[in-house]
Amino acid sequence: MESKRKNFLTILLIIIIVIIVGVIGYLGFDLINGKIKENEAKSITDEFDKQIPTITEEELNESLEEEANNSGEENASNPNGNTEQGGSAGSAGNSGSYNRGSYYNRSYYTNGVNIDGYWVVGTIRIPATGVRYPIFSQPTKSALERGVGMVYTSNGINQVGNSVLAGHNYRNSLFFSRNKSLVVGNLIFIKDVTGVEMKYAVTNKFTTNSSDTSFYQRDTTGKAEINLSTCTDNGLKTGERLIITARQED
Repeated sequence: MESKRKNFLTILLIIIIVIIVGVIGYLGFDLINGKIKENEAKSITDEFDKQIPTITEEELNESLEEEANNSGEENASNPNGNTEQGGSAGSAGNSGSYNRGSYYNRSYYTNGVNIDGYWVVGTIRIPATGVRYPIFSQPTKSALERGVGMVYTSNGINQVGNSVLAGHNYRNSLFFSRNKSLVVGNLIFIKDVTGVEMKYAVTNKFTTNSSDTSFYQRDTTGKAEINLSTCTDNGLKTGERLIITARQED
């Protein structure tokens, strides 16, 4: 009887050890995997900042004006020639309007900047949650493991209208996992392919279902707005989404 009891305790102890080892291994893998994703995201973000230095809107407008003037001089010296810009900056120069809209007409804006095989249209920075990630032009599975993806945009990020960005909630510190802690007034910074970083303030937070797109297209009254979309902590089971709305600050 005593022998059977010892055997039972031995087997139980082995089972407990196996379970503990398994849990530690799973947590260790999850931690290592998360660190890899975070490092890849940081690398892509750093490369974007290297290729697209941060500038002010005034500096951008000065650059566009100078480029438009140069384009105008080239057209004057070669009235029958065609420019490589397809008339984007040149058109701005001819009309006397030097604005970011003309810059956004360039072909590379459609996809953004190619970094490590991913098309990056900007970066997002949220001081309150420690977020600093690349924004990919498409929310593909691979992209969302390395940053956040653009689900919808009316005119482009940082342009008048609304843009929707999606990111995973891994229920840790990665990507949009800590969005639930954001409150009205928290700041979000979005940098686009022009190099300008725009400041947004959180105005609303709500939950909805995964098929709800009613908030995508809306009148933003001449301002740029963004929505950050992620699963709630139970979203994988319920399909529920947490939405953070933020509006451009003057």
